[in-house]
Amino acid sequence: METATIPDDSGSIGEMVRRHAQWMRDESSGSRCMLENAALNELNLSELDLQGAILRGVTCIDAELCSIKLNRGILDSSDFGRALMSGADFSEAQIFECQFASSWMSGSSFADAKIRMTSFRKANLQGGRFQGALIEGCQFQGAALNAACFHRARIGTSDFAGSKFTAAQFSRSRIQDCRFPAASGADANFNNSVVKMCDFSGADLTGAKFFEADLSGSQFDRVRLRHADLRRAQLGGVILSRAELEGARMGGAAMFAVDLRGADLKGARELTGQQLAQARTDEGTILPNGSRGPYRRQSGAERPVAL
Repeated sequence: METATIPDDSGSIGEMVRRHAQWMRDESSGSRCMLENAALNELNLSELDLQGAILRGVTCIDAELCSIKLNRGILDSSDFGRALMSGADFSEAQIFECQFASSWMSGSSFADAKIRMTSFRKANLQGGRFQGALIEGCQFQGAALNAACFHRARIGTSDFAGSKFTAAQFSRSRIQDCRFPAASGADANFNNSVVKMCDFSGADLTGAKFFEADLSGSQFDRVRLRHADLRRAQLGGVILSRAELEGARMGGAAMFAVDLRGADLKGARELTGQQLAQARTDEGTILPNGSRGPYRRQSGAERPVAL
């Protein structure tokens, strides 16, 4: 089938959509939409159905693209800065070196998409769906990701510094070599996830869930983990120095060589003396019973004080 290259003028949009719809229906008269180096800035293209379209070098700055369908499409080196894209569908798309900076994308879907070297700086992605997505080398600094879903996503070498992901779902995801410093992720769910070699320094993870998560090699220095669920988590070698762990649940967590120097464990629950004996504590550590460390065997300091 023919693949049409659409010129840079808004008058051709209707014909483009018509021929692309024919292509999707496998009609011989249709042609796949291929936009190359087109400028569609400030246009209203909401609710267009461009499933499987190819966009290369396209600019849609300040455009209205709400509920647009680009699922299974190919997006390469395109700029959607400040675009309105609520409810957009990018599921199963291939996205490379694109810009979504400061875009409004609440409720958009990137399920099972492959996203590489793409910027979502300061984008609004609240309630976004990234389940099953592959995300590599992407920028999410300052992005709003509250209630977003990353279930079973694979995320590598990406930056979430200063982002907000309250109540976001990362369960059964694989996250490696990523940065989350000063992020806000209260009540986020990382249950059964693998979170290796990541930096959460200074983040707020109050009430977050890490049940049976593998946090090997990650850094949680000065992190707020009050009332978090760390039961049966792999914490061996994890840096939790100066972390706030008041009321956290830590039953069955593997804690060999975990760094708890200066950490506040007051009221932390389900810890055993053996767990604390394997960890690194110092005089700055506040133990579960409210006393100062370091932890001494058979001291009873692992028994939590009521908060």
